[in-house]
Amino acid sequence: MTYGGVNMFTSFKIASRFLRSSKIQTLIIIIGIAIGVSVQVFIGLLSKGLEGTLLNKIAGNAANITVYAHKGGIENWEDKINKIKGTSEITSVFPVVDHQAFVKLNDMTEPALIRGFGLKEGDSFYNIKKKIYEGKMPEGENEVIMGKDLAERLGLKVGDTVNIMTISRKQMDFIVVGFYDFEAAKINKTWLITNLKTAQNLIGFGDKVTSIEAGVNNPYNADIIGKKVENALGDKNLKVENWKSQNKLLVSAIVGQRICTVIIQFFVLLAAVLSTLSILSISVVQKYRQIGILKAMGINDSSAGMVFLFQALILGILGTSLGIGLSMFFVQEFNRYIITPQGVPVVSIFVSKRFLIMSALIDITASTFAAFLPALKSFKLSPVEVIKNG
Repeated sequence: MTYGGVNMFTSFKIASRFLRSSKIQTLIIIIGIAIGVSVQVFIGLLSKGLEGTLLNKIAGNAANITVYAHKGGIENWEDKINKIKGTSEITSVFPVVDHQAFVKLNDMTEPALIRGFGLKEGDSFYNIKKKIYEGKMPEGENEVIMGKDLAERLGLKVGDTVNIMTISRKQMDFIVVGFYDFEAAKINKTWLITNLKTAQNLIGFGDKVTSIEAGVNNPYNADIIGKKVENALGDKNLKVENWKSQNKLLVSAIVGQRICTVIIQFFVLLAAVLSTLSILSISVVQKYRQIGILKAMGINDSSAGMVFLFQALILGILGTSLGIGLSMFFVQEFNRYIITPQGVPVVSIFVSKRFLIMSALIDITASTFAAFLPALKSFKLSPVEVIKNG
């Protein structure tokens, strides 16, 4: 494609020469863009990391969707689980028996919540095995695992026997076969995890369950998928809840944090664009003589404008590349030094390739767009004016 005998490649070569002729100015623009991009990308990754951490702590330690019975327990729960499995985006579904209880050891009594799972399916959602730091999963009858906080309070070790009494005064001795850490004090202090049959026997529940819990692909869609589950079950005696309705304040906080992040990213990007625009505008004035000579030699207005668009494109690519490199360094150092006393990052920041590619495209486009006004000035510049004004 040509413009008045001068093709785009020639415009690109002229743009490169202009940048090389003002090395310090070029370096300042690249560093300015790089700083803006690095801050923008780091804030975006930090926001996603914070969001993911919150979801893992809250939504990851509670069922995304829970089905209850309005009265009594849920009968024929296998059929209902099959119906739920037929709903799109469901990743795991399992029966649960919950009951308030007390743990008795010698002269100590602690309140607790006995939780009987379909352990294989329950583990696929809660990752129970990975959270057991000592011992094993409960396999046989009358085996239980308990949280770190409760175990330390009672002074237990693996293999000890404890007496568990329900609020209806039913009692059973359990062997403690393991200890877990969900990194959530409320869970670590109360949950007593056992298999489904043992929990049913303890509370005399027959083959009924107190609830059915499910996990979904995207926790943010739990409310929408919950409606689908409700329609699939078609049972007015069952109530379907989701984690979003149970944690409205948290959801509002995450949405608010997202909005704040976008606003901050926008103004950081705007600052980088305005600084590029300002310097390129000065560059046009500095290059009046050269542009005038080029136009007198035959370059047309469009080609002259393309010179500054190419300049901005080159600056955008170099600045964005350096900025993303800096943001990766920030992420690495953040994960290394901003940690808990246990040595775990306060916020787990994971690098998303899709986010980086989208950010790079937006930043390069914005930097190139910053050259629109300088290119327009160059487009309108008359060789006669340059010659007349020297």
